Amino acid sequence: MREEKEKNYPLLIALGFTSVVIAFLASRFLFPAQADLLVVVFAAIPIVYPLTSFFFDDEKNYRPHIPEVAIYLSLFLGQVTAFLILAYFNPGFFSAQVEAAGISGNAISPGFFLGLLINNMGVFISIAVVSFITGSAGAFILSWNASVLGVFFADILHRLPDNIRAYILGSQNTAPPLAYLPHASLEMAGFVIAGITGTLMSAAVYREHFDKKHWKNFILLLVMGIAMIFGGALLESTGTA
Repeated sequence: MREEKEKNYPLLIALGFTSVVIAFLASRFLFPAQADLLVVVFAAIPIVYPLTSFFFDDEKNYRPHIPEVAIYLSLFLGQVTAFLILAYFNPGFFSAQVEAAGISGNAISPGFFLGLLINNMGVFISIAVVSFITGSAGAFILSWNASVLGVFFADILHRLPDNIRAYILGSQNTAPPLAYLPHASLEMAGFVIAGITGTLMSAAVYREHFDKKHWKNFILLLVMGIAMIFGGALLESTGTA
């Protein structure tokens, strides 16, 4: 909480990294059968209260909402780095994340724009609603997305020595893994905005802050998130990347 108030982003990155390392050790030795999922839960637990407290304080003072995004992304970067390193040295550990990232399949799905958009919008709305109801700052979503992205990058590092050209450029039957990055980045950014906005709206309702200017900012955040989800689905479905 101190680092959030001081906007000490490098230390927040380090704390995000540390939360994953501790979560990895705890899940691996205490619950090895479900460790790939519990590592995400354990990594989210230490950041739920600090994030929620900061967001509620931020809403109370009607501040601009850029600091929440910067703090969120600092923790996210720290967690992605930790998951990348852990997945690189423990390639069989993160099976749920491997499935979610679609590492063994194609990176794009041409022609399925509407289906992708409906699916991703369902996730977006779910995150916003759950964050609004619980005021949780979307900490679990942050940790889950960090785990998927970290495992994906670890997979790229593992495969690069074998056939750099084929893996980066793809082949006739398989899209290159780097084709994930444009649409995945937009989708994850949209999900982050959903978590932030839901928490801020929760705080506003709790304090009975219903002035139009305040809620106009929330609507603008949601529109920004929806635009990112739309753009991500468009890139993924058309194979633009």
